[in-house]
Amino acid sequence: MNASRHNPGLLVLPWLLLACAGQKVAPEHAESELDSEPVASGPVHIALPSESTALRDDRRAPILQVSAAGNVVFPTVYGYPIYPEGDAAQGIVMLRRDNWGSVRRSEKPDEAGVVHEIEEFADLGCRFDGVRENANKFIPLSLTCDLPPPKAMGGAKRPVMGSLMAGAKAEQVLKDQSVEDVFLGQWHLKTEDFDNGSGLGFFNTTHGQLAFGFSKKKLQRFVYYFDPNVKGWQNPTLWVKP
Repeated sequence: MNASRHNPGLLVLPWLLLACAGQKVAPEHAESELDSEPVASGPVHIALPSESTALRDDRRAPILQVSAAGNVVFPTVYGYPIYPEGDAAQGIVMLRRDNWGSVRRSEKPDEAGVVHEIEEFADLGCRFDGVRENANKFIPLSLTCDLPPPKAMGGAKRPVMGSLMAGAKAEQVLKDQSVEDVFLGQWHLKTEDFDNGSGLGFFNTTHGQLAFGFSKKKLQRFVYYFDPNVKGWQNPTLWVKP
């Protein structure tokens, strides 16, 4: 069977995508999860960094930050806001532009035959994964950053989030101050293999889900899953070649 470039029916929710890949997800506190999910109540101003590479190049600065502005919850990766609206949407443009020199682009079909377009930024240890429907429409699925980061970015000595380091245990993630403040120190969703030490734990954000991946009970990566229902993520200006 030839691989197809897109199948919108598959691009629904992150845990459905994970299930297609052979990972099952079990909701935690499912009844309260919908009530606690952040919902935007109106326009929110989110500032872009005045020097786009300053936090990226600061080896003492955490790679990941989780911020709340009003009712909006969003991540910042290497100082770049990952946000789909207003001026802050330029965070993705800046991340791609500033690090384009190390990018490797490839295509890979998944088990369902959908061809994924992957941009891997070797200098950051991060990659975008998505589906290109045509020249003007790219549907981002995820942004993954492996841990620890490359040595040039601080390696194993650079904090992941707050004072949290690569290799941390799941319970240490829940004790991070921003996780306690924004997510009340509880996972919103977990893969079924999570309790065995080699799965994913999820937090809901306003425009997607933030997941922490573990192997042998040690933190190995974090992933931001873009909500496919948020049209701002598919703005063509975010995904053109810098």
